[in-house]
Amino acid sequence: MSLGWILIFFDYVVVSHFSYVLFTALNELVFVAFFYFIDASVLDGRMSDPLLRDTLHWRKIRRWVWVIFATASVVSIYIASYYSVLTGGTVLTGGNVSLFPPWVTFAGAFLYVVVVIGTGLVALPITAIRSRDPHLRRQLAWFAGFAAVLLGFSVVPTSPAYTLAVFVGQFAGAFCLYKSARSLVPMNKLSQSE
Repeated sequence: MSLGWILIFFDYVVVSHFSYVLFTALNELVFVAFFYFIDASVLDGRMSDPLLRDTLHWRKIRRWVWVIFATASVVSIYIASYYSVLTGGTVLTGGNVSLFPPWVTFAGAFLYVVVVIGTGLVALPITAIRSRDPHLRRQLAWFAGFAAVLLGFSVVPTSPAYTLAVFVGQFAGAFCLYKSARSLVPMNKLSQSE
């Protein structure tokens, strides 16, 4: 997950200036990894619940969410390829997406906010509350905080302060991921007698 967070930064800062198709493909790959982690965490959290409750009927709806998410990812890459070929690959590079249809950008952002970030913000805290494993509970809570940081990026408007918000958000997201991983593997110093 940490490598995916670094890849997002690399994707927006470097790749977006060369190829919008590659930018879209890397973006899709990172969000697939994020959603896979959410899916696996909710399924694992069920096993640590003494009552084996199925959070939000996750075992039933997860297949539909994966189908919707995979279909939208393929369509997004296809549309980016289509417009890149249509414009000769020059209009969509260098971060200039002015001729990219606004409904495509809105649909993609809405999908990521609802599917990835929305499910993470809703399902992970419920799973953490139901879990009796304190390490998993803390890990899921910190990862839900990471999902909240991602949600903050989705609502920040483009402005001169956006660059500062990106760097602050990168550090906040990295801190949440660090605490999430650290809560799974507590590193206590050994006492002198040991």
